[in-house]
Amino acid sequence: MPLNKKLTLLIPPLAWLGWYFLPGTPPLWALAKHWPISLTMAFGSFIAGATSEAGGAVAFPVFTKILAIPATQAKLFSLVTQSVGMGSALLTILLLHIRVEWRAVFWVVLGAIPMLWFGFMIAEQLPASAVRMMFTVIQSSFALALWWHNRDPHRDRHVSLPAFGSLEKLTLLAFGMLGGLISGLLGSGLEIIVFSVLVLWFRLCEKSATPTVIVMMVLTSWSAFAMIYWSGRFVPPVTEYWLAAIPIVVMGAPLGVYVCSRMSRIGVVNTLLSLILLELLSSLLLIPLTLELALASIALFLGFSYVYYSMYRSKRYRDDPSALT
Repeated sequence: MPLNKKLTLLIPPLAWLGWYFLPGTPPLWALAKHWPISLTMAFGSFIAGATSEAGGAVAFPVFTKILAIPATQAKLFSLVTQSVGMGSALLTILLLHIRVEWRAVFWVVLGAIPMLWFGFMIAEQLPASAVRMMFTVIQSSFALALWWHNRDPHRDRHVSLPAFGSLEKLTLLAFGMLGGLISGLLGSGLEIIVFSVLVLWFRLCEKSATPTVIVMMVLTSWSAFAMIYWSGRFVPPVTEYWLAAIPIVVMGAPLGVYVCSRMSRIGVVNTLLSLILLELLSSLLLIPLTLELALASIALFLGFSYVYYSMYRSKRYRDDPSALT
């Protein structure tokens, strides 16, 4: 086995050692008390490493719909846990020399980090049911766009950004700001917004877009952790949930990265679509919908779907060089 692959095997045990000696709540006690959190993140962290979805895409609906955890706590948990799980995924990406579009990472993160705080503030003014439906709507519109994109097996796909000028930088910056705002609201969302732009607009292959988005998630979640900690929001029970998740996510996320590097592009896509369909069905069954919430959700879904479809229909970044003029 090559040395770099051997080094990836050291990530979980080193993280477990650090976790065991963390101050505050005894980690083993938190792990035993909050085992449903650990079980949820065993699946969530794997999905986060293997696809463009953050672990919060699994944690948020399970926490709010099944475990009856308030949406505010679920959002904070998602962000602080991603900082650990995605951090281990980042180390795996670097050690395995998986291709990352670092130019896109820079401009997206530059726009996302300042908007995180605004998302935090706005979320505190919204009812929990609205936050949960917003999460579902954004996921569902993305799934529809991804399905459109993969209907045509002959659609050209690039392994790297086909162009990188002022327009591309501004596009990545703007969608990074939108993604940062949504992540501040919901605990995740940057990954979906940016993945959509990379795949639908820039026509980047899903297998190239996934590790790039993971790196973006790492950097923004580290910034979010700092904001949460210094604002006094990193308190029980969120800290206990976090301790229960750490030993799981540092193993699940790197495993997901490795599996993704071995999966076919269609395998990555089908995994994403299946997860989002499950999320939509659970929301329709479990979230009480008022007329106002239903109408707002439909309007938001149509708005996001229109933007995604417009990107999908664009021919600017097709293989024909004349399309870039």
